Order: sequence, then C-alpha cells, then structure tokens
Amino acid sequence: MENEMKDKKETLRNLGLEKLFDELEEQGWHPMLCDTPVPVYDNAVPCGKPADVGDVEKSMELMPDEMVSLKPEFVVQARGDSMKDVFIKEGDFIKVAKSVEVHDGDIVLARIDDGYTLKAYLKDSDGQVWLVPQNPDYEAYPAPEGTEVLGVASQLIKAWPRASYRSCVGMVQKAKAKRTAPRELRPEQVAEAIRAVAPFVLKARQWFAVYRVLADRKVVGREDFETFCNMVAEAVPNHERLPIYKEMQRMNVLSFAKHLDLWRPDNAPVKGKIYLLYMMLAQKMVKLIEEGSHDC
Repeated sequence: MENEMKDKKETLRNLGLEKLFDELEEQGWHPMLCDTPVPVYDNAVPCGKPADVGDVEKSMELMPDEMVSLKPEFVVQARGDSMKDVFIKEGDFIKVAKSVEVHDGDIVLARIDDGYTLKAYLKDSDGQVWLVPQNPDYEAYPAPEGTEVLGVASQLIKAWPRASYRSCVGMVQKAKAKRTAPRELRPEQVAEAIRAVAPFVLKARQWFAVYRVLADRKVVGREDFETFCNMVAEAVPNHERLPIYKEMQRMNVLSFAKHLDLWRPDNAPVKGKIYLLYMMLAQKMVKLIEEGSHDC
C-alpha cells in the first residue's frame, strides 16, 4: 500500500497535478486520477423497451482505481428517459458489476432475447421478477422467460456536464440585483449621515442633493418632500438653512428629477460650479450612507 501511494504521488508529480490534488483535498474534495482501464461498450443501452444493440464493440477508458472493484466490471451508455427519477439520463455512463448478488431495487442490465435494457429489479411475493422503470410515463413489466441479468449498476458516471444557459443567466441576474440592491438603513444611520453632511449645506435648496440620495434608496418616498424636511429638521434642528418644501419641489426638475446616476450638467436646474456643488453633496451623502451600512 505504501509503495502504491508513492507511485501515485510520483505520477501526480509527473503530470503536474500534485499541488492541485493537495489543495482540493485540503478543501474537502476527493480528487481521483483516471489511470485504470475499464471496458466501455460503444452501443447505448436503452432505458426504455429492450432493443437489439447489434454487434457490441468495446473500447477501453481510464477510470480512477478507487472506483474499480475487484469484481469484473464494464461501462455502458444509457439511452432514453425511463430511468430519469434515479438521475440516469440519456448519454450518461453506467458502470455495471458482474457476478454480484441481485437485490430488490437494484438497477440491472438485463438481456431479453437479443435486446438489452436498464431497469430496476424486483421479485414479487409470487416469485415473479419485474423490470421497473423509474419514470411514471412507463409501466413495469414482468421479465419474460429467458431474461438474463448481466450485472448490477454500481456507479453512475454523468455525461459531460453542462448547465442550462438560461438558468445561469437567471441566477446571475438575481445575484446582480441582490448585490446592487440598497441595504436597508436604520433611522439612526440616516440621521447620523444627515448630521455629517449638514455643515457642507450652505443654502436651503442644496438639501435637494441629500433628498435625491435618500429617495433613490427608498428611505423617503418619491416627491415626499414633507417627510424629508421633517427628517432633516429632527436630525439637525439648529441648522441655519433647513430644507423648505417649495424649494425641494422647485429643484425636482429635468435630470434632477431622476436617479442620481442620470444627472447631467447640461440638463439640470443649476449650471457650472453650482451643479458640481450639488453633485459633491450627493456623492458625499452616498459615501456616508455606504460607510454606515457596512457597520450593520
């Protein structure tokens, strides 16, 4: 056993896989090197009605030594969907062990006349053997006289795995939405941000930049200037330039009426340096809120 481990390590080292295997094992994976030849029969085995597979030819494929038992084994490829409820789909490979005892519920490769089929095995109370599909669209049927069980499925080897493109896109969009969705802010966080930005607000109408940030994050409702004015007055009651409802309403035009990301200097109610001042106040409020949300 020790010599086998040394040989395996040496093989991994020669293939440049030793570091990768070590890292995978440290993270709880169990990588295996495909280095043991196993016969694979080219003709697909139906998972539906028995069918003649013709002249069966075999090739040799490499599999991990850990997956190869001491009993004779070979691999066949599935066809059809009658075994889908046990996760066997068309194109999958099934490792079949010969010379093993068959029990109820085992998936077996059976030969009926000159045809082959893959089904679950069951012997009823009358001693009748049944071949049972694992798909409600198909019916179980008694094994005809002369049926030969060639072996028991011992390992399912999935065909080259691919994920659904549509499913991937949907999950990515969901993840993006979750990442970009504003975090829920506590009232005290909002009040703290307002107090921090207040010294930079020199005119009542400049509070609109702060309003826009809070409206974008749904802290206040759209055009709910009354709630915003009360919120600021409660946070900084002694500020010399508290927001005024009419001033907020007057500033809510052109690009300023949209999300902060859509503000444009050529389409705003203020121009030049004054526009830059509003943008600076809005960006400062964004930063204060984001820094506060990380402390949640």
